[in-house]
Amino acid sequence: MTSESANAVSATESPKLHEASQNLDKLLRDTRRRLYAAAAAADYEMLGEVQSLPDSEIEAMERRLRGGLRSAELDHRRAVARLASADTPLPFADAANEFVTNTLKGRDITDPPARTQYTRGAGVDEQTRSDVFSKTMSQRGLSELGFPKGLPVGDPPRITANAGEIILVVAENGRPEDGIDVATRLAARLNAPSEIVLAGARTVNPGSQTRARSAEELQEIRDKNPNAVIILSVVNSSVASHQRNAARIVSSTDFAQTWVVVDARNDAAHITRAATTLPGEVNPDIIAVTHLWEARRPGVVLETGVPIGLIDGAPASTSLWALIADDAYVRLISRQMNASEKPESASKE
Repeated sequence: MTSESANAVSATESPKLHEASQNLDKLLRDTRRRLYAAAAAADYEMLGEVQSLPDSEIEAMERRLRGGLRSAELDHRRAVARLASADTPLPFADAANEFVTNTLKGRDITDPPARTQYTRGAGVDEQTRSDVFSKTMSQRGLSELGFPKGLPVGDPPRITANAGEIILVVAENGRPEDGIDVATRLAARLNAPSEIVLAGARTVNPGSQTRARSAEELQEIRDKNPNAVIILSVVNSSVASHQRNAARIVSSTDFAQTWVVVDARNDAAHITRAATTLPGEVNPDIIAVTHLWEARRPGVVLETGVPIGLIDGAPASTSLWALIADDAYVRLISRQMNASEKPESASKE
């Protein structure tokens, strides 16, 4: 195939790829909405049918139901996170497009698909994806969600470290499990041997991983693992003694990267402090944000000026930002509608 013919094929496929990518995003958003709608309906219908049962049995059934719905919701979020990754191939883009346009009817499913190797890179670029999404939501809506400049565009920061180097993960006070979770995810994404190390005493940073209670112990661990990347998880404790010890450990060495774990449900001032006021006065490189799906204004985490690397464990791609903003916008409109209906219902009473 000549370069001219290849360019011609690429030009004709580009609109189809663009449309397929848009339809895939629509499918993901609609699926999540249907999940919540079904969850609400099932909750109401099931509990409405068993009011004659003893209270203890009703409560037990309600707990089982809510547990099942929560599990389904988490499974869906994990699926969305995987699909939103810029590294995830999309061999089903054509199938999603055909499903939306009802062109699957009458098709011989034994025929091999014409194209099955599409990736995000081969489809519409991230800037276009952000522009398309922004057109479906008013600028006022984006601003209310904390995105006055629109959604973040571009690839999320990469995890980079060589053998013998250390990646620092700083968890918020009282949330050591978040630091361990992020450290575990970073270790899984490294293309190198790694060793997760917990800094400080068990009372402030509990866990079964290797532990460094002092700068000297951290150096001993490094000496024993010269070919591994050390991922050091530290808790930014509010207890003065723990804070001083964390500062001594952190100040004893340099880091290839510093990741900060931030809970997006907090207000802007708390988020900024958590992201920038760190043990040993180290500077943050990347934020791993948690609970962004629950945040009323998910864009507030961007006000710190520190790049976002992970969103609830998934790479912070433009696609994932769009899904989160869309979900937050639906919840925002729902709250506004409920607020406007309350005065009217109160006046009728």
